Amino acid sequence: MVNEAVFEHIKVRYLFLWLILFFILAVFLYAGTTNLVTEAEVNVVVSFLFYGIISLWIIRNFHRVKVNSEKFFGHLPHNYNWFYLFIIIFGVIILSLGLGELSRYILSTIDPNILNELPSTSFFYNQSETPLAPILNYIEFIVAVIIAPIVEEILFRGVMLHRFTIKWGIKWAILTSSIIFALFHADIIGAFIFAVVMCILYIKTASILMPILAHITNNLLAYGFEILTSFSPGSTVASHSLEVAIFLLTVSIIIILYFLYRNWPQRYWRPPYFQEVYDGIPENFYYDSLKIYKKGIVNITPDL
Repeated sequence: MVNEAVFEHIKVRYLFLWLILFFILAVFLYAGTTNLVTEAEVNVVVSFLFYGIISLWIIRNFHRVKVNSEKFFGHLPHNYNWFYLFIIIFGVIILSLGLGELSRYILSTIDPNILNELPSTSFFYNQSETPLAPILNYIEFIVAVIIAPIVEEILFRGVMLHRFTIKWGIKWAILTSSIIFALFHADIIGAFIFAVVMCILYIKTASILMPILAHITNNLLAYGFEILTSFSPGSTVASHSLEVAIFLLTVSIIIILYFLYRNWPQRYWRPPYFQEVYDGIPENFYYDSLKIYKKGIVNITPDL
């Protein structure tokens, strides 16, 4: 039996104390540097500080409880259907686009002029905001596409999923960690669905590297979409078609529901760090293979 006590000694509530300290420090940074540097430059510093504090908390706790890093991170699965992974990421992205389209349509029905008054939500800084715009845009890209996916997956899917499984079981752990993840993002519904999908992907593949790669791909595609729309300024703000929203939401919901139906955790499943390995097969797949074998189907390939 894998020692579950490792994650019993990691107290997630202490992380929130660290984050309270971060928010206090961030307030002082914004207030104390008003006349010294631009807001864009402070934003980049605060982003690094945010993920730096979380990383320090993770490293400190992993070292303290002696987490087996090889078992925690796992290995990329062999013969994996990468096209299937791309499809589910695509489904999550168009869900967010559909929700955005629907929210803009609702706002436009309340006040037809409100969309023109909304502030810009571009990922990119321009020269009018700071002379360091090109450098800051590059740094923000690295933070959003590389650093954030790695840190967030280790924290929410790695640490919280295991810790909450001990407290409430795996299904409630998926929901609770996903809710907390969503609260740290502007698109709460889209982020929640994304987090649930990443939890299941981690459990099914027994490798935290899989949701990290999926998260990187998701953020990279989001940046690509932002670059494309930047060629027609204001187009995304003005777009508020109910038909487009319904189409995007319908396609995304079909993809996501199919994924959840085929991959929702069984009662006996455990998160990767708690799993034993039988005959070279992770515990969850081993029990699945026994069920399949009894049905007369000899196939133990992960159904993803």
